Amino acid sequence: MSLGYGYAVDDACCEIFHTLSRRHRERLLVLFRQLATHPFTPGDYRDSDARGQSVEVLLFEHEFLISWHADHAAKQIRIVGLEII
Repeated sequence: MSLGYGYAVDDACCEIFHTLSRRHRERLLVLFRQLATHPFTPGDYRDSDARGQSVEVLLFEHEFLISWHADHAAKQIRIVGLEII
């Protein structure tokens, strides 16, 4: 059952995303779609961004830290952090 969520990726994350190999980009897109399909998925831990917004943080494939928060009013997962480890 889909809840009808989509995802949005911040500009800074897009800049990093475009430097990655095709394989990594495809794997990340799968993750982003999974988060949109399951918007209540917890990360490995919770943090806060520069504005004080609570974000979920996930270590993905031992290579990336992904940060996001769910905007339930907009039915959107917002990817706000993408860091290469």
